[in-house]
Amino acid sequence: MTISSRTLPRRSFVLGAAASAALMSRFTTAQESSPEASPAGIWSFTDAKGITVSLEAPPQRVVMDVNAAAPLWDFGIRPAGLFGWNVQADGSLGDAGGNIDPEGIPTAGDVNEPIKMEELIALEPDLIVTLAFTPDDLTEYWSIDAEAGLVDQVKAIAPIVSIPVYGRADENIVKVIELAGLLGADLESEELVAAKAAYEESEAALKAAAEAAPDLKALFLYIGDSESYIAAPPDWADISMYQAFGVNTYDPEIDRGLYWLTISNELALTYDVDMLFTSTRSGSIAGDELLTTPGWKEHPAAVAGQIFPWNQDFILSYQGMKAAFDVVTDALTTSTKVS
Repeated sequence: MTISSRTLPRRSFVLGAAASAALMSRFTTAQESSPEASPAGIWSFTDAKGITVSLEAPPQRVVMDVNAAAPLWDFGIRPAGLFGWNVQADGSLGDAGGNIDPEGIPTAGDVNEPIKMEELIALEPDLIVTLAFTPDDLTEYWSIDAEAGLVDQVKAIAPIVSIPVYGRADENIVKVIELAGLLGADLESEELVAAKAAYEESEAALKAAAEAAPDLKALFLYIGDSESYIAAPPDWADISMYQAFGVNTYDPEIDRGLYWLTISNELALTYDVDMLFTSTRSGSIAGDELLTTPGWKEHPAAVAGQIFPWNQDFILSYQGMKAAFDVVTDALTTSTKVS
């Protein structure tokens, strides 16, 4: 998978005759579940794009992109199937999968072909859940290629709802909680009440750590063998949130929507920062590997051992956000000024 959430390789998929027939057999059902056809449906959710999906009954079979499934899993919601860029060819999910146990969960797509129509049809979903990076683009859905015509094909099978991953992560989690409740989560369960309290405690600790270390500057990036990709905070809901909490983060000040500034690793020393947060996605050089990576191995933050993991597929649950908070808090409380 490419490292950017916006610069994805475009793959097309042509439906076979059998898949086309199956899709058309479900077309009426999916259309009847649209807001226009059933405004009085007893189940209704307005998603990240402001689109309201109403169903005549609560959805029982929900197929999810792994990035959407991970936070919902922590609320007790189990997917009928998984798809998406972060499903690896061997079925593993990496850090994007959070606490998901993939054993026994069928997949309808993976890193090589994020959504496979025949497999999706076979899962007979009532609802499909994925992410939205751009609220105003009604054709943009994570892992569903609009240019290949897949959005309309998927909507003919079942309605799509999206979770927001733009703006700030601490605000986006509210939408996840709402969807989880509508899908049957017991938000007042002892486990979730405790998880919420731990989340709030970790958030407070992070804000205190940021206030105590305003001069420590953080750089979030994905590191390749010869090039690195520096994350632009306004495009990343987690980094944007950290900035709002007071964390001093490096901003390459590129145009919004580009997500990354690409640099040669030879330029590493030109970035005066104190903490390196390196992506945990497959293919990124991280941790002690930086100490043997040309350019970065000489960086003062790397030499000082101030290298920390960054799950760029941050998980919008109490548990997932707490884990992210704790990493940044640890960095702020153990690092020293080296820039």
